[in-house]
Amino acid sequence: MSMKDSLSQARFARYLRSAGGDEFMALELYRWNTLIAQSLYVYLQCWEITFRNRVDSLLRWKYGPKWPYDDARAIRNLTKGEKRRLSDTKARQSQQRMLTQVPTDAIVADLSAGFWVSLLSSSHEISLTWHHNIRRVFPHDVLLSREVTHQMSERILTLRNRIAHHEPIFDLPVEQTYSELQRLVSSMCVHTDQFARNNCTFPTIANQRPAFLTHPSSTPK
Repeated sequence: MSMKDSLSQARFARYLRSAGGDEFMALELYRWNTLIAQSLYVYLQCWEITFRNRVDSLLRWKYGPKWPYDDARAIRNLTKGEKRRLSDTKARQSQQRMLTQVPTDAIVADLSAGFWVSLLSSSHEISLTWHHNIRRVFPHDVLLSREVTHQMSERILTLRNRIAHHEPIFDLPVEQTYSELQRLVSSMCVHTDQFARNNCTFPTIANQRPAFLTHPSSTPK
């Protein structure tokens, strides 16, 4: 069995099309796609963990340390999809830990990145009073608004999910999203940003982009 068959014809076809039908160049593109995804891991990890902990701190401040169980206020303000995600997470953690009420920390760590990003949507403009509270999550960048951080976070989430599912990212504006990762992480914690910068190989790998591959537009597909 060839590597092309191992990857599956359908999966390999995306790389083959971008390489103009050249199988050797398609494999080179697959290699670069893998390396660029790997190089972004440290920044994605720092963004996701810092972001969810910052928003969790906001929710604890607003609703108390047991906000995932606050039906009257915290949960009431969630959308239908967010309520389902939270309910599923609590049930899963309860079953795994054999506890009726698991610690908030366990729930926070288990909730998906999509859950946290959704809290930046316009649906929560009033309930979370983002106009006043955006600085509680992003204290080091006074120019950031809820709208801008949500747009950036959505693009980062798309990148994060594609990498998590081993999907191609060469057709995404990775350079733009990398800059947005840097901005959001530094706006939350300058020390975490410095750690990510010191351990991120993205700039080096990005310069190894295959010559035949054109830069994608600034709008993710």
